[in-house]
Amino acid sequence: MNSKMKKFAKLLLVIMLSLTTIVPTNLTANALTKEITLGELEVLPRYMAGALIDAKKTTSGEYVYCIDNTKPTAKNTTATLVGEANAGVTAILNNGYPYKSITGDKQKDYYITQAAIWWYLDNVTGSSNLGTTFKTTGSDPQNLRPYIKNLVALGSTGASYETTLTLSTDDSSMALENGYYISSAIKAQVSNVNNYTVSLKNAPSQTEILNSNGEITNNINANDYFRIRIKADKVTSVSLSITVVATANSAIKKAYVYQPTNGMQNVALLENETKSSSLTLNLATSKVTIIKVDSKTGLPLAGAKLVLKDASGKQITSWTSTVNGHVIRNLSDGNYTVEEISAPKGYKVNSTPIKFTVNSNNRDLKVKIANEAKSVVVNITKVDASTNNPLSGAILVVKDTSGNVVARFTTADNSYTLTDLAYGTYTVEEEQAPAGYKTSSEKITFTIDEDHLSHQIIFKNYPEVQVPDTKSSSLLFSLLGIAIISLGIRFVYKNGQKA
Repeated sequence: MNSKMKKFAKLLLVIMLSLTTIVPTNLTANALTKEITLGELEVLPRYMAGALIDAKKTTSGEYVYCIDNTKPTAKNTTATLVGEANAGVTAILNNGYPYKSITGDKQKDYYITQAAIWWYLDNVTGSSNLGTTFKTTGSDPQNLRPYIKNLVALGSTGASYETTLTLSTDDSSMALENGYYISSAIKAQVSNVNNYTVSLKNAPSQTEILNSNGEITNNINANDYFRIRIKADKVTSVSLSITVVATANSAIKKAYVYQPTNGMQNVALLENETKSSSLTLNLATSKVTIIKVDSKTGLPLAGAKLVLKDASGKQITSWTSTVNGHVIRNLSDGNYTVEEISAPKGYKVNSTPIKFTVNSNNRDLKVKIANEAKSVVVNITKVDASTNNPLSGAILVVKDTSGNVVARFTTADNSYTLTDLAYGTYTVEEEQAPAGYKTSSEKITFTIDEDHLSHQIIFKNYPEVQVPDTKSSSLLFSLLGIAIISLGIRFVYKNGQKA
């Protein structure tokens, strides 16, 4: 490479450094000052080799340091944040004035720190901020050169002044333990961080952050680890992703570069640095809705007692069904069985265990368990009250407690059968008796309930009594009386003649 190309390369490096000197990080931008205002300069004594160095401050009193000595020094102007300074600059400023006392004289300490920055940049970029004489044989009556060289050497170890914060975990899933979802240990790889604060996004209420001692806290020591714990009953979704965010203020300050609006040389300023890192925890759970239904109508049934067991036969939970169904959450992957202990009123027990499986493809399930209604049988028989023989031809009516007619029928030689009556109380009445029988005024009452599903009802009738014709009877009695009277007169007459 010829000399012109070398000079061009050096110039390019200087320009890049002065304009940006940015190292990518995870800094939190809102922690930084976006714009500063530079004030008047303070002219310092020319301590070494006649080199002029001016002290520079912001209008709020913070010391700043120039990056490129080949440009005019900015003053009485605003400067805008353009990025992070070189790590070596950060190292020098953290060990220079005003953050550390070097000689005890603030003017000398500022002079040393500014000279060290330019010297360091000359070494790493090939710039010409300071001449050779200044660095070697130039006058140094105050013996400041050794201090400058020491800071330049510290700048060469600038990597140790980088602040890092990176969260990591061996397993991003969460396991269910004793009613809680618990994460694996989460640890931060850090440098220049003493502790950090943990926050959560998209986490259910009452989610806890636990340090290695099991204490609930969101302030974690840099050398410690932490876990996330969630109450299982707070998880309402079958899948959940939680973002864990760690935020820390650096244990050291970071140098940032500000660019003046008038195009003069950039300045570096130490500010507190905030780092953040995040990772995502994934929680896969389950939701099983168990509904008890009528086998014919499909309508939900309340009142069944059910029990859930795992593949080993261990009982997990039990409940009584409602019309809304029963929801069981947070079952681990595996095979399960629902068994019915007792049926709703009026229904037969379903003795067949219902099986289902929870796995990665089957996490939101609906399980229906059907019951058959018990049979309701009411036999109504019309009989002769004297002989108990069946009677046909009677018209009977069955009514509920509201007087509504449930059934009206004419009796035959066999019984009349009613089925599927709802629970309740009913009456049987006679509207018309069979021929030759008196109409009964009796009302027979029966009740259908859980313990009385069948009834045998005997409805009796009495024959009509035949009453003789009163006119015919009177004539017969009259004739009989005349005959008796005639016989009496004849008897008296014969006895009189004998006398």
